[in-house]
Formats: sequence, C-alpha cells, structure tokens
Amino acid sequence: MDSAIPWKRFAAAVALAILAGCGGGGGDTSSGTSASGGNQPVTNASPGGIWNGTDGQGLQVTGIITETGEAYFLDSDGTQYFGTVTTSGNDLAGSFTGYTELGKTFMDGSTSGTGTLTGTVDARSTLSFTTTFNSQGGGESVDNVLLQYIQTYAQASSLSTIAGSYTETANGDVLTVNSDGSALIQESETGCVVNGTVSIVNASYNAYGVQFSYSGCQGEFAVLNGSTFNGLATLDSAVSPEQLIVGTQAKVGATGVSIIITFNRT
Repeated sequence: MDSAIPWKRFAAAVALAILAGCGGGGGDTSSGTSASGGNQPVTNASPGGIWNGTDGQGLQVTGIITETGEAYFLDSDGTQYFGTVTTSGNDLAGSFTGYTELGKTFMDGSTSGTGTLTGTVDARSTLSFTTTFNSQGGGESVDNVLLQYIQTYAQASSLSTIAGSYTETANGDVLTVNSDGSALIQESETGCVVNGTVSIVNASYNAYGVQFSYSGCQGEFAVLNGSTFNGLATLDSAVSPEQLIVGTQAKVGATGVSIIITFNRT
C-alpha cells in the first residue's frame, strides 16, 4: 500500500540529506571491570550516537542510540527496529523488536518480529553488526549493517532548542513544539489529531524522547485512534532549513506499526 501514511514518508534520499556531515573522530567511553584477569579495568566503548549507513539489502539505515543504550534503527522502507544495546570493550550486543509501517508486512505476512545483533563499535566513529531477525509468521533473516557516526549528535539538547514550528516535507502538515515540550499536529490527509510530548534524554547530546497519541483519524487510519506511539528524535542543524527526524512505534491491537517522518523547521 502506497497511500498517505501519517507521520512517515522517509525516503533514502531524504535520509542522506538529513544526516549529512557524518564523520569519525575520537570517542567517549565508559569504564567497567572485567572478570578475566582479576579486577583489571576494561573500557567499554559508548554506542551512543546518530548513525547513518546501509544494510546488506542496500536500504538506507538511520540509527539513534542514547548513552544508556536505547536504540532505534529506521530503515528507508519505513520499517523500524527498536530495543537496547550493550558493549563490552568494543564488542556490541543487543536485542530488538521490528515493526513495519501501516499497510505493509514482512515477507511472511506479519507486521512484527524480534531479533538480536552482535558486532563491534568504534565509539563516535563506526558501528558494524550482524542481525538475526525472526518475524511472527515464521520467517528468519540474517543481515549485515555498517553505520557511520554523525557529528550533530554532540550538540546539546534542550526544550528551548527543539521548540518551534516544523513542516512535514511530504504534505505540508505543521508540527508545533512548545517550550514546555508539548506538541501538536493536525493531519490534513488523514484527519488525525496528534498530541504529544518531547523530552530531554541527556542534555549533552542531540537525542530527544517523543510520545504521541492519535485521535480523530478517518478511514483506514481510524485504527490509530487511541494509540500512543513512543520513540526518539534528533535535530539536524547541518542542513538548511534545519530538519527534525522522528521515529516512533506502537502495537495497535495485534499489529506492530512503525511511523517515521521528517520535518523542516519553519
């Protein structure tokens, strides 16, 4: 289905423009201890960052990972994978859930599934990992992902920074984020009224928590009414106008739904 999907429309070309300016450079790390060799200290590489790259199928992938390991991976086909990652030294491991966008399914006809990932992280530089994903219909897939760090992650976050008006790049719907973190959008094509909140995850980094609730949706989108979506967002000041990318997800009845969207600041 290629109808108007609320809060989605995330093309690979847009993703490349949004997240321009990726680059390496030293990394923040956190310290722990290793059981091997007694209590020798081991430095665990931070997985935190805004990340951009491709998977083994050639799909554009954008990753938003907080310093505590909350991770969202946004695919250019509208699929979204979310969960947690941990590090031991430079080794990366994680578990996640995957949802498709409204009206689409995985190859086995399901809309959700679960998976794991293992790989390595070079803090503030690169992520390289292999995923194993099992969709609810019984399908299994293995994929390789390589992502590069985006330097805009190092920018501080605040409600005053993200407050303002934004226009959806595809249809012109306006998102308003107030200085107290409350947010509102009224969708012209779907009738949806979307109320939400934006919150600070870590004031030192450019990742925001988001939560949005839907009401008033019409037609095929009426299934979204009463649903609350959670996710992460980031601002990209490396482009003009500044852009906001949002990835949210929810279980709507028995259906996993991914909603990914980008906005231009106005």
